[in-house]
Amino acid sequence: MQLKLYATFDQLEQSGSLKAFERFLSQNPNGNFFQSPVFFQFIDGIPGYKPFLLLAINDAGNVLGSLLGVFQTNGGGLKSWLSRRLIVWGGPLVAEGADTPEVTKRLLSELTRYAAGRSIYVEFRNFFETGALRSTFESCGYTFKPHLNYLVRTDEEAAVKKRASSSRIRQIKSSLKAGAEISEATSESEVAAFYRILQKLYKEKVKKPLPAPEMFLKFWKMGIGKFFVVKHEGRVIGGIMCPVYAEKVIYEWYVCGEDGLAQGLHPSVLATWAPIEYGYRNGFDHFDFMGAGRPDEDYGVREFKARFGGDEVCFGRYEMVVNKSLYQVGKIGLKVYQSLK
Repeated sequence: MQLKLYATFDQLEQSGSLKAFERFLSQNPNGNFFQSPVFFQFIDGIPGYKPFLLLAINDAGNVLGSLLGVFQTNGGGLKSWLSRRLIVWGGPLVAEGADTPEVTKRLLSELTRYAAGRSIYVEFRNFFETGALRSTFESCGYTFKPHLNYLVRTDEEAAVKKRASSSRIRQIKSSLKAGAEISEATSESEVAAFYRILQKLYKEKVKKPLPAPEMFLKFWKMGIGKFFVVKHEGRVIGGIMCPVYAEKVIYEWYVCGEDGLAQGLHPSVLATWAPIEYGYRNGFDHFDFMGAGRPDEDYGVREFKARFGGDEVCFGRYEMVVNKSLYQVGKIGLKVYQSLK
């Protein structure tokens, strides 16, 4: 078994391993959008994001395991230096029949080596149960942290609506009755209108850095997911950007809405409902909220998400601090950023 590292999508495409990777992913039960070649191609070149892919390949050229990570930074200069982190969504993946602990350990060791000097900390955001691999992660220096999520089954309309709270269904109906409409974004101007609402939300409530608008436009132009907008009287008042994977999973990545505009109008609820509705109408397995906070911390958004009738899971996260002193400085910097905003 040998490990190969690709720092750009072009390198992967030219290597001859792309087809083997696609085949491996299609056969893996834990395959997901954020570990796919499509995501690699999409995120490559976005300002503030530098992806890389690790493949464990046997002598026959078959992929035994994969791990796609993304280095992220915010701003420039010192701010960029202090915000360096490595995020992995839904990885690593290992082929059925392979030595899972050994392949995982090799991938983690190489990732840790590559991250040294390039990031301050590493965070794995798990999309599936990894309990059997916890000791392997811990042996490589990672710490498990509980983290909740909701997965909404999109089997059939009646069942989906029955699992959602009655108040949530009333809000959907009242929003539609008030004249709100759900549609897919059809122009750059609609994507820009969505981004302006999202930008305001992040500045006033979320208080965390937001990716540049180029990322949202590229997502829409590539057509690699669904970009729903909520309109009222012809104006965009909310929306949601949703990656999709294998016509099986649809994800909530970024969502926003101008709530409080009029009585009975709930654009945030309608935006969140849009991918769930799309899921059960198109035979998807489930809608993934992509996180609902730590169980030991108050998180107001958790209650909002819970009322859509999803199954609560705690796949957790694995974290490792690469540079402890810079990590503490970065945490202080984030608190200052949040207070100033």
